[in-house]
Amino acid sequence: MTIYDIAKEAGVSASTVSRVLNNRPGINKETRDKVLQIIDENNFSVSEAARGLVNKNTNMVGILVSDIRNQHHIEGAYMISQHLIEHGYCSILMNAGESNESKAQYVKILASRRVNALVLIGSTFQCAEVENAIAMFMSKIPVIFQNGYFDLPHVSSVVADELFGTMEAVSYLYSHGRRKIAFINNNDTPSNNKKIKGYKIAIEERNLPEYIIPSCADSAEGGAEATERLLAEHPDTDAIIYSVDILGVGGSRYLLDIGKKIPGDIALIGTDNSPYSKISNPRLSTIDNKLGELSKNCYEILMKAIKDRNYVEHKVVLPSLVLRETT
Repeated sequence: MTIYDIAKEAGVSASTVSRVLNNRPGINKETRDKVLQIIDENNFSVSEAARGLVNKNTNMVGILVSDIRNQHHIEGAYMISQHLIEHGYCSILMNAGESNESKAQYVKILASRRVNALVLIGSTFQCAEVENAIAMFMSKIPVIFQNGYFDLPHVSSVVADELFGTMEAVSYLYSHGRRKIAFINNNDTPSNNKKIKGYKIAIEERNLPEYIIPSCADSAEGGAEATERLLAEHPDTDAIIYSVDILGVGGSRYLLDIGKKIPGDIALIGTDNSPYSKISNPRLSTIDNKLGELSKNCYEILMKAIKDRNYVEHKVVLPSLVLRETT
């Protein structure tokens, strides 16, 4: 059924039906009720795709993550999408892949879908290919970057100060007598590079030895293997900071299996304050990068930018330590 069929059955014009559907004034109550009754009886619904073609407003927001299996990133995407639904926007969530070329291609795909805005989740999108794709295909579309930054006129950002968070972790461990503090990293990303930089600064300030495992598989197994490698190289390690919680969970299991006491022999701190840190045994202390606050700020800035495409804002969120059984 189309609005023309409804108009014919109601004995009114198609424009009258359109005004009723859009809740416009100027329609008497009897006519409005008659049209609404016919709409209800026939389960009629407006085609948002067709409406978008007419008014050039799709009420769609594209959300890109590089890997939908990443629990931290997908949770951020979920928080933002729930806020959008409350205000009449639907989300297109896409798994952009790990290569920079693939990520740039998905920016182009979302541009072709005529989304009203774009959300990038995770610092892994902070690369020249994605920046160029946004400049080329979304030069007039609001973009919000969660935990990343582009120097473009229409791109806003909300970033967790990962450098500060890691420095705070080192400071806490040092204040509790730890002098052989290590850092285990998973992937080479702008976010992780800030964590490593914060670790190095804090270690140097205290004249401590630098123990770093620069990369490992992004899994509990990867964390266990990296911890084993660390202790083979530096058996005197008395504290470990992990770039993500899941590594700490694996590392904790390995240490317990070889008879180490946690935190007696080795204290552990993860990063993200993810569900993994809360359900592990022992429960993992962690650097909370405030995912909820990040996502809320992203959504609020996004709404302002959709209403005013010249609106740009950049915010920094300070992480904090959540202390549990591993420290």
